[in-house]
Amino acid sequence: MISAAAPASTANLGPGFDAVGVALDLWNELAAEKAEAFGVEVTGEGADEVPRDASHLALRAFELFEPVEGYRFALHNRIPLERGLGSSAATIAVGLVAGAAAAGRRTDAQSLLEAGAPLEGHLDNLAAALRGGVCIAWNRNGGPHSTQIAQRVSFVPVAVVPEERVSTSASRAALPASVSHADAVATAGSAAMLGAALASVDADLLRDAFHDRLHEPYREETAPLLGLLRSRLPEGAAAVTLSGSGPTVIVWAEPGRVGDVVAGIAAAVPAGTQVLPLPVTDQGAHVR
Repeated sequence: MISAAAPASTANLGPGFDAVGVALDLWNELAAEKAEAFGVEVTGEGADEVPRDASHLALRAFELFEPVEGYRFALHNRIPLERGLGSSAATIAVGLVAGAAAAGRRTDAQSLLEAGAPLEGHLDNLAAALRGGVCIAWNRNGGPHSTQIAQRVSFVPVAVVPEERVSTSASRAALPASVSHADAVATAGSAAMLGAALASVDADLLRDAFHDRLHEPYREETAPLLGLLRSRLPEGAAAVTLSGSGPTVIVWAEPGRVGDVVAGIAAAVPAGTQVLPLPVTDQGAHVR
């Protein structure tokens, strides 16, 4: 029996568009057991929506290292689908590590990133799911790369997850083909601050870095919680960022103020909204 897990993630953190990802303490799991007949069981989030055959995303990742025939799979999903919390990246990551273990392959995060990149268009989420902690990802010379720059963040992420979903493609369609020089300069400066603040775990600098003019302003229509919670920032919160392409937002709570922040969020958001304190995990996808 092979048992593996991979974490959720939040990407972008404002100005770190398509580059920065942070692993969160919410896990998808996969168990693979040798069996006479192939089979797939899925429980948890979106269990009735995902395939139960070899086309399942986790099994496609598994098969990059080991054929799925002759295995019976049990998958349990805790990460909400199409909410901006890296569910597809976690699904791919858990399949990669399980497949490599089944094949007896010794792999590292870079080789897994290279293998999984064709299945997952968001390197920031995949890097965080594979490495854990705070990661930066990029493409260079035709290949994907990533590094972990910190194991923790100055503030505690609280995910605010609406009932509504948004597809990444629909969210990206709202982005303009070009932005003004002023917006580009402002976001570049914030991105530099963001990287420095995350790497140094500098709370004051990070608070000032959470400002984006590249993508978040254009996604507010499909992520109404972003504007709502920024206008009613809970006491004890440092900032609010869109999680990936949304519609989930992350409220960054000061240490020791998570309870206050959760209460403030609950008083502001519509009924049915999930409010999930999700500490950063420094562990990525792994076999247990």
